[in-house]
Amino acid sequence: MFIVDSFNSSALRSALEKKMVPAMEFLKNRGYFNESCVSVFPTMTPTCASSIITGASPRDHLVPGFEWFCRAERRIVNYGSSPLAVWKMGVGRAVRELLFNLNHIQLSSKVKTLYESLEGAGFTTGAVNPYIFRGGRPYRPRIPLILQLAAGFGLKGKLRGPGSLFLGSLCPPETGQRLKMLLSPRYYWKFGFNDQYSGTVGRWLIKKGNQPDLLTIYLPDTDGYSHRHDPNHSEESLKSADRQICKVLGAFQSWDEALEKNTIIIVGDHSQSLVGKDGASMVHLGRELAGFSQAALGRESCAACEIAVCVNERMSYIYILRDRERILPLATEILKGVRGVDQVAWKEGDWCRIIQAGGGELIFRPGRDVWDQYGQGWSCKGQPSAAGARISGHSVTFGEYPDALAQLYNALGCENAGDIVVTAKTGFEFTGDWGPTHPGCGSHGSLHKIDALVPLFVSGEAFGTSSPRLLDLAPFIRSRHGLQ
Repeated sequence: MFIVDSFNSSALRSALEKKMVPAMEFLKNRGYFNESCVSVFPTMTPTCASSIITGASPRDHLVPGFEWFCRAERRIVNYGSSPLAVWKMGVGRAVRELLFNLNHIQLSSKVKTLYESLEGAGFTTGAVNPYIFRGGRPYRPRIPLILQLAAGFGLKGKLRGPGSLFLGSLCPPETGQRLKMLLSPRYYWKFGFNDQYSGTVGRWLIKKGNQPDLLTIYLPDTDGYSHRHDPNHSEESLKSADRQICKVLGAFQSWDEALEKNTIIIVGDHSQSLVGKDGASMVHLGRELAGFSQAALGRESCAACEIAVCVNERMSYIYILRDRERILPLATEILKGVRGVDQVAWKEGDWCRIIQAGGGELIFRPGRDVWDQYGQGWSCKGQPSAAGARISGHSVTFGEYPDALAQLYNALGCENAGDIVVTAKTGFEFTGDWGPTHPGCGSHGSLHKIDALVPLFVSGEAFGTSSPRLLDLAPFIRSRHGLQ
């Protein structure tokens, strides 16, 4: 399974028309293909990767985004969203968060990764540069000297991963292959977390005869490319990602043999959409909510704070840290009037309430009144248009916001999520004092289909659904191995 970070369907269509991606074209013609696979919300890599590898929604796997507030520890968690954020947290904290805490503390122990469930049933697994890698085999990462120096030599600990785990230069291949890779600058660029490293190690593992039953290969570079360019025209980056897929397929005698011996999946974690160039497209929610005392990134004590604003590019969480009954209505009323805000949503007991700025309001929860195309039942009161939905008889369909009811229900139901969810309108991005901004370039995170729909390839298989979601992948892979 290849996971292409920030896989944009519009760019893929163009790349296919221009014959730029031969491996993807080959797989498209020899199996299942759908350019509208629905991601999970928020459309941020830690959340999406957790769902791909577990088959669980954020409600169950408990990874709510790239930045969130940990209520148990009373601090903001950030996986290194920008250089400024890393500087504010400290390198040691940033690396520990992403390398150790995400997989071994923050990802719920109540859900199993594909690596855990398959190896528990006697199968072998491996992963190259994954975000989510929790498995049963212990590893001691080789932390580069520059990171150890920046962290004051405080980066220690073991990881638990699949039978074959490769994390850039932190968990490199065995000595012989590592010596060859030392001659390549790609071994050092981003500490080996790049497409070329991923493709090279994937090919080496197969050629060496050590291909596991499940091998996941993460291709990260299109994300960075799309954050620097128009994501709808990321064909050049997709061409580079495709070159690595070609490299892995080339480890077999022929591409046809690769398909005979394997089920091959290519999927994105999320897409990206274009942000406006002018400053008005950047919405600083912390300033809009300046009347409330706010927790700050890197601040360990926030006992006197009223809220925490956690920005995830085109969505944000607002955590109410005290006096919820007073603050929630005040904050939601402010947010509804902020330029660039699309939707504001929160929970009221068992119900979820969503208000579209300048539009309607909908209250909903799981029920049996209407059914969507994914087989999920709902009870709804109000205007379905607030969630971009239409109700006809006992059926509910979605337009601009695919699977919107489940997306919001599962996000708000995550115990680590904020009390309020805010999404940005098309062309807008949220920002904070330490977060990244992408004027005139790509961003993601929202409910909208331009962030949430990604291509999905499954070679030679009747995948079985015309409305695929990322949540379907892990059950499909388990079923291929005879597991439930």
